[in-house]
Amino acid sequence: MRKVSKAKLLDKVSAKLVKPEWAERVVSPAYDMLRATEREKLMDEDPYVFLHVTSAKSSLPVEARTAANNEALKRLFDAGAYSDTLNSALYLYKLSYEGHQQTAIVGDISIEAFEDGRVIPHERTREFRANDLANHLENIGIHSSPVALAYDDDKEVNALIQEAMESKPVLDFCREDNLEQTIWRVPDQIADKLLTLFQDKTTFIVDGHHRVHASHTVWDRSGKSERYGKILGALFSADELKIRSFHRHVSDLNNLTPKNLTTRIAEMDFHIEPVQDTEGHEPEYAGQFSMFLDGSWYKLSPQRIHPSELDAVILQKRILHPILEVDEEGSDGRLHYLPGTIPLGYLESITQSEGGVAFALHPVSMDQLQAIINRKKTLPPKSTYFEPKVRSGIFIINR
Repeated sequence: MRKVSKAKLLDKVSAKLVKPEWAERVVSPAYDMLRATEREKLMDEDPYVFLHVTSAKSSLPVEARTAANNEALKRLFDAGAYSDTLNSALYLYKLSYEGHQQTAIVGDISIEAFEDGRVIPHERTREFRANDLANHLENIGIHSSPVALAYDDDKEVNALIQEAMESKPVLDFCREDNLEQTIWRVPDQIADKLLTLFQDKTTFIVDGHHRVHASHTVWDRSGKSERYGKILGALFSADELKIRSFHRHVSDLNNLTPKNLTTRIAEMDFHIEPVQDTEGHEPEYAGQFSMFLDGSWYKLSPQRIHPSELDAVILQKRILHPILEVDEEGSDGRLHYLPGTIPLGYLESITQSEGGVAFALHPVSMDQLQAIINRKKTLPPKSTYFEPKVRSGIFIINR
């Protein structure tokens, strides 16, 4: 019986690249790094920032948002911000921030690799968000924000990356956020060796679960056409990654008073302790939460906890769902996620101005995450935040 060969996990990609003189102006933070007000502020400041392609003013109806995205992409092309489509290649993408560096191999990732177990998810997705992204992909027809994947450290891969970085980069720029971004085109001889090394590797999704879900949806809708059979990916060595948490803000107390809420939380077997102003507000260890409620901070510690239960799961199962009646999809618009890179003072000010309650979480460790992946389990949406995050608008791939 003839053996069916697996699709390539990693392949070269034919991409347009932002031109060096446009990079600082165009390349934008990832969508989920910013709240809607922050995104709209950046968009108001510059008509060429790439957020105009990936986002739109929340006040616009859906049809108008799609039109605005397409107009923004045309505006960038008309201005000459991008190269012509280049011959297929792999790229290296190095991000440097505050002394930390991480380097990805950028190319096309086969959707089939997500089905056959070579790419493993670790977070569940919110259906409404994935559908929004799927519709966006179908309407605009490009990939521009690489999905971040991780692989186990590999000396052969490291050596090839170092060899490829001996050439002159095609892009090297730094925006006002002080993140230095450097891009190399990988010579074909080195790229071919990397493709072979990655053929049978097992990887896991670091960032971009919703984009993967969306791309898979579009692939299914198209009858699994070759056109939509790949997604732009950035492959990082797992030992280079830094994990932060995602904090939660719930915009109301589900008709409870602050006192009633703390009582209900205590009934769910949590020890609650007020935090003095002189103390730090960050959770000190896994299993402890910080809560901002009615102008004050509290530390929450569950009295009993199973070793395999991670913080995002505990919070969802014991507080958010049973007490505040918030599902993990956040489909009613009451649940908001904020990356752990923001100061807790910002989380505090949002809660004071918009009401409700906020929870700060301790980051998941890489060992905890690997254990989840090895057991083929998944966490609630937005349980991990990896930094620095890949940016949008460096590459444009037509689909």
